[in-house]
Amino acid sequence: MFSIAKVAVLLLQFFVLSVFGQTYFDIPVSYVTPKIQKPAANEITTWNASICSNAQERYNGMTAVVNFNLPLNLDWNPIQGVVYANVSNSTSLSPVLCRNHDGSTMKNSCTFTYETAMGPNIYISIQAGNEGHVWYSTGITFVESGLPSSQHARLNPRQENEIHEMATRLENQKAVDAQSLFPVARLQNPGIVHTGDAVYYTFTICPSSETGTRFTIEIVVVGVEPDDAFSSYVCKAKPCASDNSNVIMSDVSDSSLNALTISYDQIRPTGTVYVLIVGFGGKEENQFNLGAIIKNSI
Repeated sequence: MFSIAKVAVLLLQFFVLSVFGQTYFDIPVSYVTPKIQKPAANEITTWNASICSNAQERYNGMTAVVNFNLPLNLDWNPIQGVVYANVSNSTSLSPVLCRNHDGSTMKNSCTFTYETAMGPNIYISIQAGNEGHVWYSTGITFVESGLPSSQHARLNPRQENEIHEMATRLENQKAVDAQSLFPVARLQNPGIVHTGDAVYYTFTICPSSETGTRFTIEIVVVGVEPDDAFSSYVCKAKPCASDNSNVIMSDVSDSSLNALTISYDQIRPTGTVYVLIVGFGGKEENQFNLGAIIKNSI
């Protein structure tokens, strides 16, 4: 015997979900380094987040959070080596939108308000300290609110001289041979959908000079608990309903893991993805994490 909740879900599986009153929640997209970087002492690398026009409109007025992660120096102890970074929207790396140093302290993030007029490219110029063995990753995320706290490192006089030297070198850099950051979409906190109900999400994936436009996107919905279960649908446009023509991929396994792979060609020219998740678990509320990455070229 099916419970009333499961009967409701079965009906959702076989009939079109109502397109009225759909609310689509934005999933933050981060532009990140493809792997941990291991530069030589004093080496400078410039990274580029390439933001397509549809995403520029979406991010207008949002806070851009640029993070710098040091896996070998979690406390940002300057003696163990840190990174110095300036962020700009120009190949001249001027003006500086934000930096992670102020002459006396270092921090593991900086922020600025993104405006469409800033254009499609955000450059992050990073210089490794002269201590050597500085490993790092970096990324930029556009968020509505809720800024992460920064880890600060207080510098001694010798280190203040070093930061002045490093800052001067960064100010004189140009964004030559900038390397591409890769887009990753993920929920910042677990989502919730009631059994027999549906939730809607959207995000925009932008190609870069490195990825081109011939790639696939892997979207994964993972339950937090073993009895969380779902069916998921990926659409190229709104409305996103279970059996209309906007659906380009679905996973109706009604399980705690949904995996969906689409090609970028299926969402061109906007690069915008719409995701519908239907709750099918053994309890009233189903919690899940949702993420999407560029998987491979085709």
